[in-house]
Amino acid sequence: MNMAAPMLAPTPAPTSPALTHDVTLVTTRKLAQARVMGVPPEEFGIERGARNIRDCNYCFHEVVTKTESHLIAEGFDEDQVKSLNDYTGNTEIETLARDTVAEHFSTTSGGVNSAARLVRITEHYVRMDYEGNGKACLYQVITGGDQGELLRKDGRDCVTPFDAIPFATATPVPVTHRFFGRSIADLVMPLQREKTALKRGALDNLYLHNNPRVEVSEANAGPNTLDDLLVSRPGGVVRTKTPGGLNWQAVPDITSSIYPMLQYLDAELETRTGLSRQTQGIDANALQNQSATAVAQVFSASQMRIKLIARLMAEGVRDMFALLHGTIRKHGQQQQTVRLRNAWINVDPRDWKTRDDMTINVGLGAGGKAQQFAQTMAIANVQKEMLAGGKVNLVGDLQLYNTAAELTRIMGHKNPDRFFNDPTALNPQTGQLLHPPPVPPSPPPDPELLAMQARAQTDQVLATHQAQLQAQKAQSAAIHLQVKTQSEIALAKVKADLDARLSLLDAHLKAATESGKTERLYPPGARKARDGHHYVADPNRTGKYLLVVHHG
Repeated sequence: MNMAAPMLAPTPAPTSPALTHDVTLVTTRKLAQARVMGVPPEEFGIERGARNIRDCNYCFHEVVTKTESHLIAEGFDEDQVKSLNDYTGNTEIETLARDTVAEHFSTTSGGVNSAARLVRITEHYVRMDYEGNGKACLYQVITGGDQGELLRKDGRDCVTPFDAIPFATATPVPVTHRFFGRSIADLVMPLQREKTALKRGALDNLYLHNNPRVEVSEANAGPNTLDDLLVSRPGGVVRTKTPGGLNWQAVPDITSSIYPMLQYLDAELETRTGLSRQTQGIDANALQNQSATAVAQVFSASQMRIKLIARLMAEGVRDMFALLHGTIRKHGQQQQTVRLRNAWINVDPRDWKTRDDMTINVGLGAGGKAQQFAQTMAIANVQKEMLAGGKVNLVGDLQLYNTAAELTRIMGHKNPDRFFNDPTALNPQTGQLLHPPPVPPSPPPDPELLAMQARAQTDQVLATHQAQLQAQKAQSAAIHLQVKTQSEIALAKVKADLDARLSLLDAHLKAATESGKTERLYPPGARKARDGHHYVADPNRTGKYLLVVHHG
């Protein structure tokens, strides 16, 4: 009997735990930069008939500052670079004249450290029909060695199309229709040689004065005379056969004619260079008894020549920055954050590709610092007058800040934010203005309403004042009436009292008359005074008396 084996489910395989790894990513960014480097004149050459670099057909630059390892790292063919000769500069006159410590006689040559030896390559910039289409274009061709062998870079011949020749030149004294101009040294070197010859002649004349030649007669010369004359020392003895046998030659003094000539050459130097002793501050006599205006005119006339040279050199600076802008515009591929005037600014050269028009301002021709300060202050005064006149639509916070920043720059401070707040500065966290303008004041009320309010207040004050005057008048009248009434009452009392007394006196007089008495009667209390009259005390006034008068 066959029995089927039971069906068993497969046992699941045990799951292994997930593996985790710590990974560190290293990102390397290479930031290129455009640099401006000076080129010695002996390393640069241009075609004979050229008038400027921009339009010339050929120029070259001999690069003598790179070593063998540098060239190989840049991608040049290793075998070609190793086959090039060493560069020492021993055959170049200008290089040897500039070399004062024999640097070119100790350069590293092949041997132990051949990778550090200097190698000369030549960069040619030539306009030629390289593609054979009948149109001459600008190319950079790099050669090396004494035979001008065409070098290879990254497996290709070093023939590269170029947009512009990467050189900018300037000369202080240009020559019309010529590429090479003249330097200040070219103007003054002939005069300097003449001054050197005159000064040497004057020194030779002084030397002959100190050691004049002597005439010796053979009849007076002894065996030791010539030996004694050959030794020149103070207090030396010359032995001769005869006393007075030596005749010292008198050397004429020519310095009196040399010094005026030196002064003439100095004046000619000042004329050629434009730099006088007055402008240099070394001639104290020239500035005496002169007004400030005259001295300022002398300085201005001298500075005009210097400013002219500066403007001529500025043409080369302008071309230099144009080439820098073109290089960054061509090779700039990403945005960068740079620090400019103590503020971080985003610069993206990719936005420059659509720039078709640009003006480079070198910053010359605006006068000296004193003139710039005066002009900027004049602008500030105009802005102040506009604000005072209510023309706030013409002058705002940004314009005032620009004026203050320009004054700060003229004074020599590079960061105006130390003194003034930029109204356009933003808070990097909130994106709002760091220095918002103050809240504008409420609009002024209607002048008519103000006039009505003023009139109402004035009327109210006048009414109050009139009421106060009326109250004061009523009070004064009441007081006057009261005083008048009291006075009248008091007067009536006095009058009644006097009338009573008079009546009493009349009664006494009548009684005395009737009784026939001859002696006079006096009222009670009457007292006789020294003058013989009788007085009675006044009942209304203390210390006062009334005279008793008899009638009839």
